[in-house]
Amino acid sequence: MFKFLHIPVHSGSDRILNAMKREYHREDFVHIVKKFREDIPQITISSDIICGFPTETALEFEETIRLVEETRPDVLNISRFWKRPGTPAALLEQLQGAETKERSTRLTGLFNQRCVEKNKEWLGWSGRILIDEAGTKLGTWIGRNVFYKPIVVCGKYGLGDMPTVKVTSSAAHHLLGTEILK
Repeated sequence: MFKFLHIPVHSGSDRILNAMKREYHREDFVHIVKKFREDIPQITISSDIICGFPTETALEFEETIRLVEETRPDVLNISRFWKRPGTPAALLEQLQGAETKERSTRLTGLFNQRCVEKNKEWLGWSGRILIDEAGTKLGTWIGRNVFYKPIVVCGKYGLGDMPTVKVTSSAAHHLLGTEILK
């Protein structure tokens, strides 16, 4: 079992969450993340953010930035709002595409920078991983540790293999490891 939790938050602004018809508030998300991190310190927390929801102001977007900085999710799925016909949000005043793109780009940049820093904390970690997909380069495989961190390894593996590895380097969205031979 992985020590991983996906909690979609969508915005750091209570007004926007209400406009999205969400039945929770910013502080609910903060409380849940804080509690899980206290109980399981290295837990991997994933979330979703929607940039450019109709009527979202620059200040409300800053609330989302602050929420991401405060809660430090390990995985963040960032998407731009897309108008869907027949939905209440489709009737609201839409933001300009350039503004939505700028917000998404800015949040992605900030998140990626934080990921680089946070993944460095995993350097030297060793333990078993579960190989769950082939890597993009020939001879590489991606496995997940107990905290669902993706670790790229080279070797002759197959899906379901569970080698013991040591993390030797890090990138924004994955770690690199080598097998520890017995």
